[in-house]
Amino acid sequence: MSGSDNKRLSALITRYWLMVAIALAVGLALVWPEPAAWFSRWHVIDVGVMIVMFLGSLKLAPSRFKEAVTRPTLVIASAISVFVITPILAVGIGAVLGFDTPQDRLAVLICAAQASTLATAIVLTEVAGGDVALAMVMTVVNNLLAVVATPLVFHFLGSTEVQVDHGAMIGEMVLKILLPVLVAQAVRKWIIEWTRRHSRRLSIASQVIILCFIYMGVVAGNEQLLGNSRVLLKVILLALVFHPLVLLINALIARVISRAPGSRAAFVLCSSQKTLPAAILIWKGYFTVLPLGPIVAVAYHVVQLVVDSVLAPGFCRLPLIRNIAASEDRSGSGQSKLRAG
Repeated sequence: MSGSDNKRLSALITRYWLMVAIALAVGLALVWPEPAAWFSRWHVIDVGVMIVMFLGSLKLAPSRFKEAVTRPTLVIASAISVFVITPILAVGIGAVLGFDTPQDRLAVLICAAQASTLATAIVLTEVAGGDVALAMVMTVVNNLLAVVATPLVFHFLGSTEVQVDHGAMIGEMVLKILLPVLVAQAVRKWIIEWTRRHSRRLSIASQVIILCFIYMGVVAGNEQLLGNSRVLLKVILLALVFHPLVLLINALIARVISRAPGSRAAFVLCSSQKTLPAAILIWKGYFTVLPLGPIVAVAYHVVQLVVDSVLAPGFCRLPLIRNIAASEDRSGSGQSKLRAG
């Protein structure tokens, strides 16, 4: 095999291995659910969430947070999209598709009331040629806001029939999401070189942990989905309708508030994705009686990975993202060269 063939094969593996691994994790959950009990006994989800948040934060330079001061409009608009527009839209779409009971509404909110993942949104922004620094700021700010905003979404849009201790939920999110991010930032300067050398391994480690979440989510919904193809089709349809619509709405918002394609790409990708670890964490802590909850989160996560991975390489050339003026195109592409420190 020639060198060019090896490079092509390596590129294909790099791009699609996670999708193949997701399919294997789903299949494994259907035929061999027994390890899920061991995962639960050893608190794999709790520890896994903390590790994913810690590893994701290690890649983020503290200096990038200063970007929020110079461009607060995009950061504020992203938070409004993530915690106001998207959950309301999710509940509305869910009701149209038949997810209209209080329990179904909560299952949809377990997915919708989350910020974007620390790793994927930033990586895809870079692939898209977007403003990586801005993506970092929006992603971290939204994940920090989620500690308070996500419980508030459940309070205002969730069912009154299910009592949730919002104070306890906030405390758990502080411990398992906010604290690992802050600790990573505190120790980053001492291990930054090690982090750079092992960046690829750290990304793979995070993705393997996420595969465990997918496995646990499918196992949790096995009984409801097996033999009930109608429910499964509804969940898949919800994800297929919900994510593209969120992308479109955020693209329209970005078109209005920004003139740089790079900034628009960062805004759309970071405001449209939903993190799986936090969703599984909330389901495990408060809504285990809702087996549909993790299934909706897993379905949305898979759809966003596939759709955004396909769109990312040409994202800045999409009609709603690009500008006709060459000078503005150069501005967007110039911003894309910013990288994590």
